[in-house]
Amino acid sequence: MSSGNKHSHSTDPRALRALAHPVRLDLLYLIEREGPLTASRAAELLGLTPKVCSYHLNQLGRYGVVEETGEGKGRSRPWRLAIADITYVHDPDEEPATTRADDAFAKAMLARDAKVIETFIDDRHGLPLGWRNVSTMSSNPLRLTPEQLRELGRELTEVVERYRTMSREPAEGAHPVHIVLYALPTELTGLTD
Repeated sequence: MSSGNKHSHSTDPRALRALAHPVRLDLLYLIEREGPLTASRAAELLGLTPKVCSYHLNQLGRYGVVEETGEGKGRSRPWRLAIADITYVHDPDEEPATTRADDAFAKAMLARDAKVIETFIDDRHGLPLGWRNVSTMSSNPLRLTPEQLRELGRELTEVVERYRTMSREPAEGAHPVHIVLYALPTELTGLTD
């Protein structure tokens, strides 16, 4: 997720657990895609009640992930992202509670990504002709060293960041697109440093 120039990777397990909630992830994704949103508008787009969206926006605000823009009142107050990135990074020496919270966040993101992809697969046959056969779904087993895997991730992230920058001022005809990157070791037994 990206907005502004702040970065976040919280080590507070309570904050990470708060982010792992599916509605909160949907709200974060929606604010990044749409820009500042009120609880009422978020409710419209997510098919929820304004009260539910207001509660979850306030929870995200409590942990500094979103902030009010200073405009409007009550559920008509717009919220925006207060951070640039929310990342999942496992530090080998982190506390067990932080590891559990990190893992809950990563699993919630995975479940959300899977839902987006499954919806696309179910609905793609009804896409307008110009949007057919332009998406990418790729699964590739590779054999890499830790250094090569790190470099692959860095290069892919740079490409995505270039398109995120373009997306902030979308070209005419641009439509929301969801990109998911996972590059991780498999067959975890037998790994050495």
